[in-house]
Amino acid sequence: MARNHEEPPRKFSIMNEGAKRKRAQKKYTLPVIGHFADRSIEFKNIIEAEQVTGINYTLIFEACIGKIYKAHDVHWEYKKGNHYIKYKAFYINAQETYTRKTGFNG
Repeated sequence: MARNHEEPPRKFSIMNEGAKRKRAQKKYTLPVIGHFADRSIEFKNIIEAEQVTGINYTLIFEACIGKIYKAHDVHWEYKKGNHYIKYKAFYINAQETYTRKTGFNG
């Protein structure tokens, strides 16, 4: 027999242990600044920024390190510090040293 009662929608998705471990990484716990159209807001960490804005935390991280230009029309940056420099340098070096000698299928 089917139930006629509706459950309220979940605010957060159910996370397994792997997702919890990934969100606990240090790069997602650093303070970030989101530059919206009319103002800039500082967030305590990327996970908090995701909860407030609804933008996925991986997109925010990639925008912070410069891998993508902006996430959902918002410019993101780490609050300046050693970790910002370390992640930015890692992705710049990886991009410069990567060369593909053959095509995509070979």
